[in-house]
Amino acid sequence: MVVAATRPTRIKISQVAVKHNVAVTRQASGAKFMFLAVKANAYGFGLIPMAQAAVKAGVDGLAVAVLDEALALRQAGITVPILILGITLPQYAKLIADNNLIATVSDLAWLQSAQENLDEHQATLQVNLGIDTGMGRIGFRSRETLSEAIAYLQSHATFFKYQSIMTHFSESDSLATDYFQRQLANWHRLTDDLPMPPMVHLANSGAAMYHADELPTDYIRAGTVVYGIEPSRGEVLPDNYLKPVLTLESELVYVKKMPADVGISYGHTYYTHEGEWVGTLPIGYADGLPRPIQGFEVLVNGKKAPIIGQIAMDQMMISLPEELPVGTVVTIIGKQGQYENTIEDVAQHVGLAPWVVATGLQDRLMRVLVD
Repeated sequence: MVVAATRPTRIKISQVAVKHNVAVTRQASGAKFMFLAVKANAYGFGLIPMAQAAVKAGVDGLAVAVLDEALALRQAGITVPILILGITLPQYAKLIADNNLIATVSDLAWLQSAQENLDEHQATLQVNLGIDTGMGRIGFRSRETLSEAIAYLQSHATFFKYQSIMTHFSESDSLATDYFQRQLANWHRLTDDLPMPPMVHLANSGAAMYHADELPTDYIRAGTVVYGIEPSRGEVLPDNYLKPVLTLESELVYVKKMPADVGISYGHTYYTHEGEWVGTLPIGYADGLPRPIQGFEVLVNGKKAPIIGQIAMDQMMISLPEELPVGTVVTIIGKQGQYENTIEDVAQHVGLAPWVVATGLQDRLMRVLVD
């Protein structure tokens, strides 16, 4: 990973916003313990800085997709509980246990294989049982196989700790609730009256914010809501109760006055008008900006300025409202003066979900914690 720290382009993570969003989520859900999903480089916000901000804001645990993300957090000195949401190969069971991580398990065969890699006299492996209630991704799908796995954990307590159980809702952030109710009924059918571990977590962001009175929420797995992205995109609730966490900004590195009818960038999809001031920014699609972002209005000197021409791999051009000096700050996502661009604004412009836009932001972008 190469971070471009020498160019004037950066992502800023607002610790104040993270703290606000954590508090809002905890209040709405009544959660006593909150995992924050920081998988996929913390949704593109930056794994380590976002995790640090979240723990400082009172998040109780972190959730990742793969073991490597969890190890990176441990190496950064983060000590809170860490849940690995994806399936890890059983040969890494000892590494998971030694780093005090929680492994997600979806079948008995995994436990049997993992036991061969564990030492009963050393660290026990914390296990999170995944239940597939209708996501169709991973998890136990029958009460019989789930009961067998629980019995195996209980009878092999020197190797395993039955720490956690979960399911994941595929549609908890919509006004349509039929499938959510179907999944909730499946959860009860599969788990009612079976032995439960200390951590029972069903609620993702949508379920935590909109369904807290229908399911257990002492333990939750928050995601988009803490990042300042309204889970339903305004369908269930307006997005004004959250604070945007991420600012993406750059600076003008080149400014020129253009004659009329000059093509800008590849494919000359934009032609200049007489006397137009054009500024160049050191950021492009290799940094994760979607190429259809052409025409989106960024903020410069408190005014709006459209992106002109196709963005290139490492640079893009904007039409300036007036002559401006090199070094002028340009806000792509964030607030400047009376205007604000959100991740949702970018998402609507390019036709993607906001979390897709965010997870596309590449490691080359320098990330810093602010306020």
